[in-house]
Amino acid sequence: MENMDNAQLLGERRHRLSLIKKGIAHALFIGVVLVVLQGFYSLSLVGKITNSVANKSHFMYFTQMYLKFCVMILTGLLVAFYWIKIYIAKDARSLAPLTLLKNNLILIPFAFMLIWALISTIKSPFFEKSLYGAGYINEGYFTVLQYGIIFLSAYAVRNEVKFSKPLLLWTFIVSAGVICICFTLIEITGYKIPTAIKCGVFNNSNHYGYFLAMSCTATFAAVVFSKCRWQLTLASILLPFNVYELFVCNTLGANIAYMFGIFFIICSGAVTKKLSWWRLLIALGVSGLITLLIEVFGRTNMWSSYVEFFKDIKSVFSSGDGSGGGSGGDNSSAGTGRFGLWKRTVAVIKQVPWFGKGLDLYHANNIYDTTLDVAHNEYLTMASNIGIPGLLAYVATMIWWFVRAIRMRKLLKGADLALMAAAVAYLVSAMFGNSFTYTYPYFLVFFALSIQNFVWKKRSDKQIKDAGDVVDNSKSKS
Repeated sequence: MENMDNAQLLGERRHRLSLIKKGIAHALFIGVVLVVLQGFYSLSLVGKITNSVANKSHFMYFTQMYLKFCVMILTGLLVAFYWIKIYIAKDARSLAPLTLLKNNLILIPFAFMLIWALISTIKSPFFEKSLYGAGYINEGYFTVLQYGIIFLSAYAVRNEVKFSKPLLLWTFIVSAGVICICFTLIEITGYKIPTAIKCGVFNNSNHYGYFLAMSCTATFAAVVFSKCRWQLTLASILLPFNVYELFVCNTLGANIAYMFGIFFIICSGAVTKKLSWWRLLIALGVSGLITLLIEVFGRTNMWSSYVEFFKDIKSVFSSGDGSGGGSGGDNSSAGTGRFGLWKRTVAVIKQVPWFGKGLDLYHANNIYDTTLDVAHNEYLTMASNIGIPGLLAYVATMIWWFVRAIRMRKLLKGADLALMAAAVAYLVSAMFGNSFTYTYPYFLVFFALSIQNFVWKKRSDKQIKDAGDVVDNSKSKS
């Protein structure tokens, strides 16, 4: 009798803790939503804030302050969430270390990157600047830790809150759509935007373009994969504004990223058999019509940028020296003006291949090439900041994420495919710019939410579900 009472008390305690954990998970979810809504914060502020390390002012720091407050909240909730989750599992004797390791094995390369970045920071010739951040991007090691918290928070709620994926996806789609409508109306009415409003995500056309590459791709995917009529209607209304803003933004890297995003949507939809061809034609028709109207009225020179870009690509391969052809050397345009910067950044990487030069030592802090501003390529930036091993860990994680998705293709839903497409669009746009502080948090959320759990072969659906995997037909037997 006493044993039954003890068991009942333990069961009630676990039930109370489970309710607390559920509440914390939903609070954590709200914190992630706040991160996704940072665009509104960037759009609403006027003024400057001083960076004490650099002793300079920059509009972008408002977004950084906003993210700092978000991360402070997320950190406390994340620690409480995992502490209760581990305690419940240990108390119920259901904590399987091997299962836990296999399900979260993909986090190991990220842990390696954080450690490697810390070593690079310690070895930096300007330790304080690499730790706190000091330049144009203002991305020191503390900012990298903020990214880690944002990623882990989204990663934690993806299976704890059932509606997390579609709700976060639509939060981004709607907020981005409203922002695009605002900027379109501002242009139509001729309203002069105060300079200080264009901060954070909207600091310049490049970073705004990378944001739009993700929003266009996510909205396009919503048109193709949405099952509800209201979702299709809403996405169809917002898509023209997204595409218009993307093309008049005149950022070639963002446009290329959108093309790759569409290609990913078509391929993933065909493989998972979730592709609606008539909806695809609607989305393609809207994008094509807006693009045609923009080109006809001469609102942008995107077509000439593509022509120039492919000319320089041809010149690079024909010359074999990576100079960018055309005007040659560092002055090559290549449609993006990037080839010369990339070549010079590779030269910096060759000087410090293992641990890099330290975080945030570009712009006015670059002692390896004082004339080099920023690399305008996130992957080269990563290699030059924390070394080639850090970059390889990052790329390996992306490949791992993609392979897992292929293995789980039969279980992927429309929201999964849309989140992955937006993440792919960002990864492509990162080839043409340094968009860490501006748009990187969006990518981290989409990437974390779309990571699929590990699936063991020869397991029943019930066992997979107990291991934490989301399976649609969990009640049916294999």
